[in-house]
Amino acid sequence: MGMGRLARIGTRVRGVRTFRYVGLLLAFGLAILGRTGGAQTPRELPAKVELIAEGESVPLGHPLRLWAGLLFRMDPGWHIYWKNPGDSGEPPKINWTLPDGFHEGAIRWPTPKRLGHGSVVDYGYEGQVLLIATIEGPIRSEGVKLDEVPLTADVKYLVCREICIPAKAHLTLSVPAGASSSTEGKEWAGLLRAGRAQLPKPLSPGPHLSVEASGDQLVLSAERLGAVRSATFFPDDPNVVENSAPQGFVAVPDGFRLTLKKSELLTRRPERLWGVLVLDGNAYKIGPLITWP
Repeated sequence: MGMGRLARIGTRVRGVRTFRYVGLLLAFGLAILGRTGGAQTPRELPAKVELIAEGESVPLGHPLRLWAGLLFRMDPGWHIYWKNPGDSGEPPKINWTLPDGFHEGAIRWPTPKRLGHGSVVDYGYEGQVLLIATIEGPIRSEGVKLDEVPLTADVKYLVCREICIPAKAHLTLSVPAGASSSTEGKEWAGLLRAGRAQLPKPLSPGPHLSVEASGDQLVLSAERLGAVRSATFFPDDPNVVENSAPQGFVAVPDGFRLTLKKSELLTRRPERLWGVLVLDGNAYKIGPLITWP
């Protein structure tokens, strides 16, 4: 194994899957230093991250609001992780530094992909992905005059293929408090709009979803949904379903049944189920669903 590279070794001990990272980091210099995502590193990493943002025009009496995004671009074959990474890995962690009176919202995660095969399946992203958060500030009034808002994001993440490399980025940006007319600002606004459009949407109130716990299975059922040809479920919480197990899909009149295998690490019946449900290629945010009996 070469200097600065990390080998990921998966083992199972008493039913608990654990992962070790083995390697030397000193030669790699695992730090990305950048402004607005301009990455500078002693050695090129297989993933780059850029901070982009868009100010939003709001009327008087409403909080100032920005859209901020971390744009990851990965070399072919490499990936980063979703908020529930699956059987291995860790999701990106972001620490924001914001001006007084501003606070960040939770990261909005796009729909992940199933990665890996055999007994190890992860949830993550390949190619390019945009993680989005809202930044809210004080109430806009005649007395609050702010031309630009300085943002700082300290990001730690794993980028993996057969091996995993931990990386970090210190990203800074000053973004106009309102809509920007610059070429860069319009490009970022377009990326953020496209990213928001691709986020999982709430399922309309018409369909009825339920979860039944039976033996070593969880059966997710849908009624009043119409014809469905395929369904895939991504659980928000780790150690609820066996990630590598096939998800048994059966179409029924006006809905479907999806059979999920319980995780070996699940010690009791889960009371609720959250996650992302992909139906015929369209992603929906579901939960909490109360499991029964």
